[in-house]
Amino acid sequence: MEQERNPARPSILQPSICIQRSIHFPSSFPQKMTPAPPPANHVTAAGDGDGDDGEDLDGDLISLLPDCILTTILSLLPVPAAARTQILSRRWRGLWPSAPLHLLDSHFPAPTAAAVSRILASHRGSAARFHLLLARPSAADADEWLRSLAAKGLRELVLRPPSDAPLRLPPSLLSCRSLRAAELTNCRLPDGGGGAEAEARFPHLAELTLRLARAPSAAALHGLLAGCPALASLSLDRVFGCQTLRVRSGTLRSLTVSVSLTPGRVLEGAGELERLVVEDAPALERLLAHDVNWGPSINVVRAPRLQMLGYLGVGIQEVQLGSALFRSMCAVRLAAELRCVTTLALEMADPQVKPVADFLRCFPCLETLYVTSHMVVARSMKIFDYEIGDPIECLNHHLKTVVLKGYSGRKHERQLASFVALHARVLQVMKFLCDNECSSSWVTNQKRLLQADKRASLGAQFVFRKFNKSYIRFLKQASNISLVDPFDT
Repeated sequence: MEQERNPARPSILQPSICIQRSIHFPSSFPQKMTPAPPPANHVTAAGDGDGDDGEDLDGDLISLLPDCILTTILSLLPVPAAARTQILSRRWRGLWPSAPLHLLDSHFPAPTAAAVSRILASHRGSAARFHLLLARPSAADADEWLRSLAAKGLRELVLRPPSDAPLRLPPSLLSCRSLRAAELTNCRLPDGGGGAEAEARFPHLAELTLRLARAPSAAALHGLLAGCPALASLSLDRVFGCQTLRVRSGTLRSLTVSVSLTPGRVLEGAGELERLVVEDAPALERLLAHDVNWGPSINVVRAPRLQMLGYLGVGIQEVQLGSALFRSMCAVRLAAELRCVTTLALEMADPQVKPVADFLRCFPCLETLYVTSHMVVARSMKIFDYEIGDPIECLNHHLKTVVLKGYSGRKHERQLASFVALHARVLQVMKFLCDNECSSSWVTNQKRLLQADKRASLGAQFVFRKFNKSYIRFLKQASNISLVDPFDT
């Protein structure tokens, strides 16, 4: 959101503003209101002894609303605007300090640690959101803020402090037991010494994003996640200090993992995540991987409800799906055990038939397939010959949608597209998101080369359109669970 940039503006808590008393409601709003009799301690808007004596405020209908509505309205305003309402009258003086606090430092004219401290000290109500994007607190400030926010029942926390050095989070973070959603970027997680892992309990936390985060140890990270019994969505975007992460969660529905574009990167002397093991995740529906040029290796032991998987690429040294095993996209052992998976996304610089066909054999109920050759750092793989063997169940009964991203009509791309078109019996649409302008003559020639008239599903459509390149394949935040199809971007 845009920041106010006038340095001469008064401070947040002592503003000088012009107040318009006439409030115009839309035509659908009743023009006359008959408010309920005020309580004995209610102070009317007119004649409140604060500069309004004798002033006719009959037109100030909004002041007649009950406190619960006014504080809800104030909680939707940026903090500077909400705080200024205290000078309206006595009626308004105590409303903002008791309204749910939505504190985003990007709303401040001067986003400093001192301004944040003043707001937290003057506000006595609950805390709904706290977003720190521009101010960088000292260790003492961070500890004081988190203690105050914990006491206020904070529900949403976003920390993206500026500066290259990670912000060391104090142990008081672990006292924010009311959190529902948290994003910790460029932060060092609290040490887990002294049995703190067992106390790292966030009983209501449903969404957690760790980005450029440094864990003091693998045990501390495992302890933190174990202390989130309601966690539904987890995003790990360049996490250091834990090379092997083992996931056991009965509530986790979405897991996103991403590593750096360069291998062997370290942060504060700690290595990056190299291996992800989903040991027991009975509710997991989505396993999403970003920037798969360098891993991590993935092992899915038990995820009986897994529906969406990808991107899987040649940079992932090892992918084990039940009994099936792939190394750098090459099949070592095939097994059709994950019948729950309906959407699969693969990534290879030069898409070809054999590795794709091998993956299809592992997912007999697959309905949607994405294959992209659009990579940030392209990594080639060995060219394989493919001979049609036993029928592939998903091609015969389930595969309805195929999307080829970055298609340019190269030989192996055409072979893959032709293979799918000739064998997918219930295919409904094959989308070609192309690197070129998709001229009518080029599209006509491609359809001829692909033998579109010989497709197994006579109702299948071939759709060609220009691909708007984007290296952000899908949201890395834990909130991506709200996307119907995270690969459709």
